[in-house]
Amino acid sequence: MNGRGAWNNSGLGGTKKYRDATRPGPYYYLGTGEAPEGRERDANENAVHLAVKAYQRALNRRMKSGLLIDGYLGPVTSEAIWDFQVKHEAKTGTPWGGICPDTSEALLMPDLRRIVRKRRASGVTRSMVSGTVRHESNWDAGAVGYVDPDDVGLAQINADAHPEWTTEERLQPVRCFKFIINYYANALDQLDDNLRDSIASYNLGIGGARTWIRAGRPDIWTPPGSSTPRNVKAYIDNILKG
Repeated sequence: MNGRGAWNNSGLGGTKKYRDATRPGPYYYLGTGEAPEGRERDANENAVHLAVKAYQRALNRRMKSGLLIDGYLGPVTSEAIWDFQVKHEAKTGTPWGGICPDTSEALLMPDLRRIVRKRRASGVTRSMVSGTVRHESNWDAGAVGYVDPDDVGLAQINADAHPEWTTEERLQPVRCFKFIINYYANALDQLDDNLRDSIASYNLGIGGARTWIRAGRPDIWTPPGSSTPRNVKAYIDNILKG
């Protein structure tokens, strides 16, 4: 099964096009997350359903909206999104009642900042975490990996690598932020507090990063056993943009 990716244009998983089709889509809008008629949700649809729950929780935290956490973006949830966008129009753009990357980031960024502040002793910066989220999922809480559909959520946490986490846990934004911080804290500890090496390891793995370091940290690197070159320098630079 191919993953639907972050804000994928095919709309797989339940995301909808903009309400009047004047903008590219799809985004999270009315009907997103509803159960398909006559069958259970597939993995893509389930990811989006759980993402809508995450956005509903965030709206309740930010706006005290009192939303039912049902994973269905109905009129009441859309109205709460609209109210949030009115309050944060400088960040989210013209209010329209759906969730796109800017609105998702505005909704979830306060949680990221709070968690980073609590873990300031780890040496992990807000820009490292937000840059990783932006690069890995473009702030789509229900992102599913193209290359590996077992990579899900804001941090693209892999199911095989982390069998101790359920799919729902890997799709919870707060858990994703904590995962990224814990990952980088460990990487910094193992890679001599080298910031760029630690960021590279999020893509290469700790062992892969060590192999890359021994090779002289080339900008373009093809890991052993792979035929696909990776632009490691561009990856690190992109993460550091925050």
